[in-house]
Amino acid sequence: MKKHLLLLLCVLSVAAGCSKNQDTQPLRPEYIKVYETVEEGKLLNDIQVPFEGKKDGQVHVYSNVPLQWKYLVSHDATVADWFTIKSVEEVEPGHLVVNYDAESLVELNTLDRRSGSLSFSCPDQSLGKFLSVRQGYDQTFTDDFSDEPDGVVVLTGKQTYVTKEYPVLNADYFDYISFNVWAVNENEFLSRNITLDVTVQGGLFYKTGRTTYRVNVPIGTAPGKDNLRYLLLSGIDGRMSAQTKFIFSVSNDDLVYVHIDNFTGYKVAEAELRDIIDDEEFYDGEDEWI
Repeated sequence: MKKHLLLLLCVLSVAAGCSKNQDTQPLRPEYIKVYETVEEGKLLNDIQVPFEGKKDGQVHVYSNVPLQWKYLVSHDATVADWFTIKSVEEVEPGHLVVNYDAESLVELNTLDRRSGSLSFSCPDQSLGKFLSVRQGYDQTFTDDFSDEPDGVVVLTGKQTYVTKEYPVLNADYFDYISFNVWAVNENEFLSRNITLDVTVQGGLFYKTGRTTYRVNVPIGTAPGKDNLRYLLLSGIDGRMSAQTKFIFSVSNDDLVYVHIDNFTGYKVAEAELRDIIDDEEFYDGEDEWI
């Protein structure tokens, strides 16, 4: 019994010694830290570029070792040179400022994902920092209404169009939908207040928790970046329904023809949601929740 007790005390003593050594082990003195602003507020682990693009973007890199940097573009990028490093300048010892430009996805009438990677390293110290550069989102479905006359949905007067079910949304917490909408107006006395109501069955529009969103419709003749609309959805109790449908409805003058095309859904990862919430540009202030 004494032998077993002595052995137990030895084990506990060794374990305590190991724990103490681990607690007092010094941190590695070399570091590479990346921030969005010069104030060194929030550490960056990735760069999520708004799909509207970003001119004169900037990140600040702080390190106490000499750095090399490299940017690699993904082979599946929509445009190979969509993200351009304009300069990497050491403004003071240990402080690099990286200036970049990122093109717009809206110009291409899409929100599809494209990506790259930006890395900083000090091979002599076996030290590195890797940043993924992302723009857009993973596409989950698309409907170009090719089975409709002229390949678009056209609504006038008091009409409604109901999409097919999109069960692919079932696994997502948040989703974007985007579509082109424009109006052809044959009423010379009506130039504004042309609207389209978008209703989701099986989900909610983000922030308000409501199921219908009213879009002000521009006058136009075809799809394009000026009439691209994108709306953020959230699931009911955190999940989209497997029977998610969308209803487009209008109650305009009979001489106003609302066209809808290129209806697409995108999955938004929870990690990306923070960037969307920080960037309120996804919300068009001229539209209204109803």
